[in-house]
Amino acid sequence: MAAVWTLGKRWSTRVLVTTQTLYRATDAISLKRRALKREVKMLKARLRRALSRAEFIAVSGSSGKTTTVSLLAHILAGEAQTVQQSLGNGLEATTNTIRQIRRSDRYVVIESGTAKPGQLRRQARLIKPNISIITLVALEHYSAFRTLDSVANEKAELVRALSEQGLAILNFDNSLVRAMSEDTKARVVGFGIEYGNYRVSHLNISPNGELSLSITPPGKQRIDLATRLLGRHNWLAVAAAATCALELGIDPGVVISRVATFQAVFGRMSIHSVPQGPRFILDTAKAPWFSLMLPLAVVAEIAAPRKRVILGQISDYAGNPKGKYRDAYRAAREVADEVILVGPKSHHVRASEEDILTGRFRAFSSVEACAAYIRQTAIEGEIILIKSAQNLHLERIWLNFGEQVRCWPPECGHKSRVCRNCFYDTPFSQHGAQHIYKERTFLRHYPSCRELS
Repeated sequence: MAAVWTLGKRWSTRVLVTTQTLYRATDAISLKRRALKREVKMLKARLRRALSRAEFIAVSGSSGKTTTVSLLAHILAGEAQTVQQSLGNGLEATTNTIRQIRRSDRYVVIESGTAKPGQLRRQARLIKPNISIITLVALEHYSAFRTLDSVANEKAELVRALSEQGLAILNFDNSLVRAMSEDTKARVVGFGIEYGNYRVSHLNISPNGELSLSITPPGKQRIDLATRLLGRHNWLAVAAAATCALELGIDPGVVISRVATFQAVFGRMSIHSVPQGPRFILDTAKAPWFSLMLPLAVVAEIAAPRKRVILGQISDYAGNPKGKYRDAYRAAREVADEVILVGPKSHHVRASEEDILTGRFRAFSSVEACAAYIRQTAIEGEIILIKSAQNLHLERIWLNFGEQVRCWPPECGHKSRVCRNCFYDTPFSQHGAQHIYKERTFLRHYPSCRELS
């Protein structure tokens, strides 16, 4: 019996080793195949870029780039055929966008993002921008960049990629962006409230929180712009887009009318009113620490019978998270009647016993529990700001008012999607092959989600 057992063990070991070798070989072939496909796509994109007569406009910055791209594309589309790439802002997305442009396209507006040093250089070589726009330099992706100078050096790749016939449009109010004018021989145009060729003035916020401002081109009359965007901080995106459009020769009247009809990008201070219910402000695309106070300032300026702030995950900060969440809670408490923390970081807040007893502070470990509470306690006309990084998908709290949400895992692996475009009305366990990420892979890492779904 012992001999038989030993033989069986050896046989099993051989089978296991053979199986592992096959898996590794298969994975290697698969990786090479994917790499080859990427190279073919890249070659097609380079060829399409070389043949195109369109104006290529690349936009980057630590904040405001998605809104800038979307607004600029909206303005330019009023005059000519325009291609827009936003939200997906990496090399793969850029490659796919350029591959699909047509000869009839007049403008191509591309959002260029980065998560680590060197990524923007590769994008810039592919885009070969005619115009580069830099909105802001702040400390994003802290673990990869660590310093503001590192972020600035990465963003400047788009400016360095310009030819002498190109145009750099820079936020002159930001000293690190203004310094990028030394990195190019192309023509440089600055915009800003304090500095620049295009000067921004007369910033005003309506009772509903909507921004209006004026921009004065060099040597020309002031142009007054009314927007549907919430908050003073959006002057940056509006000024960048308007400056570029005017530099391209777009009539000021077209700029005024197109800006007035532009609506905020979903999840970036977008407002959603529920009939006979609350008004939600969704800022759920990202939540870097450096800009966290901006949406809170919007809440402070809006008139409403009640104001509530829901905070999820904060990102891009140095040091211990305890102080950041505590400071975020205190800032939210100053502008809201109730502050709600969602997720595993809520215990960092250390709210006072009085705030807990009076209901000024509430915490929920799951999004589902928070959504149920909000639905039960909402009143007509109140403002509810939802602020978080994307991974928690807090937009489900708003979605739960229009249609029952049945997908409630804490994190589902979809970093590039929002729940309104997904299968939120279907339990996560039933999504099946429709997901980009296979369910079994996710549940292997998050086994507790079997119960939640």
